[in-house]
Amino acid sequence: MNKLLVIAPIALAVAFPAAGQAPQPATVSVTMEDFKFEPNAIQLKAGVPVVLHLANAAGGGHSFSAPQFFAAARLTPASQALVHDGTVEVPKHSSVDVALVPAAGQYPLKCSHTLHAAFGMKGTISVR
Repeated sequence: MNKLLVIAPIALAVAFPAAGQAPQPATVSVTMEDFKFEPNAIQLKAGVPVVLHLANAAGGGHSFSAPQFFAAARLTPASQALVHDGTVEVPKHSSVDVALVPAAGQYPLKCSHTLHAAFGMKGTISVR
């Protein structure tokens, strides 16, 4: 019976985290390949924290350029250091995580490398 008294509070703590404890933000993965984003239409919820996992599967560098989106969002300090002029550079065969709280709106997305957007590497970010 004593074991039950010890286990019960632990089970309750796991099932119902403390009121001040925030849930982990959802992760949205975006893969960058030669001349495309997958997905190229990204759907987010306004005011809901998210981590954008930007994975470059290609043999060359790509960027995730969405200046209006990043200007409107609230980024963590670590993520602010990754965004330069509204663009995140992702070297070949690597990934970058950007944690932020998006603001409502419809934002264009593109790779800012020469001719990449012209070859189809563009999309949209919709935040509702």
